Amino acid sequence: MRLLINHQTNYFYGELAQRSVQYIRMTPMPLAHQTIHRWQVMLPKVGALQKDGFGNEWVTLCRNEAHNNLQMQARGEVEINPATEFIPDDPSVPYRLFTIATPLTTCGEAMRAFTQEHLQGFFDADSESNSVADKRQMLQNLAQALLQKMPYTKGVTHVGTTASEAFELGAGVCQDHSHVFIACLRDLNIPARYVSGYIYEASDAMMASHAWAEVWLDGNWYTFDVSNQHFTPNCHVYVAIGRDYLDAAPVRGVRLGGGYENLFSQVMVTALPS
Repeated sequence: MRLLINHQTNYFYGELAQRSVQYIRMTPMPLAHQTIHRWQVMLPKVGALQKDGFGNEWVTLCRNEAHNNLQMQARGEVEINPATEFIPDDPSVPYRLFTIATPLTTCGEAMRAFTQEHLQGFFDADSESNSVADKRQMLQNLAQALLQKMPYTKGVTHVGTTASEAFELGAGVCQDHSHVFIACLRDLNIPARYVSGYIYEASDAMMASHAWAEVWLDGNWYTFDVSNQHFTPNCHVYVAIGRDYLDAAPVRGVRLGGGYENLFSQVMVTALPS
């Protein structure tokens, strides 16, 4: 499936910022699952291209002149394989790294009890559920129960909301669903990672950038998109992976001055004729 993606992000500041440094991850990853036919990131000035320890491509944008906005656009064509079942593990990034909790993915007591209710027998070597297929089914059941527990709701959380806070609220968006799911699994020493990117839904071509979780099972990473209940990346474009949102955020940085900021972001993902 070939997708046309247009992602625009605009920050407007209440006052002049004297200088700023932004780290921008808006370029799809090179994976067997996806082929980038063309891609362009347009910024106010030329930035420095780098790769982080997870293999994500980012651009460091430094602005030393006074400015009151930051406008970015990424666009291009990406072809994905809807038949992809999993993403093979990259041995250059140790999968055990994704068993360590972060401040955003710390598991609380209520989450722990919720997980135990749905993953009984996950580690039972004498049970048939020891197979990858059965473990995936148990994790899917957990993801389904989590969405019932936390319906997708905009405006009740923010980028700094922790997994425990979102679980207590009982609502959130894709970032919160991913953080809670990841926190529940890491608490059991199961490797789980955060993915940011884009998703194509024929019924809704205009969306914000998306996030989902992946779980390492027997050497491969399996998709658990809690918000949309997708369990293969059949309509997903990978941009960045990490331990949580902070590792994979499309834009992250610091600035001197500027006061309060307003963010306007829009993503359009449409399917091109085959």
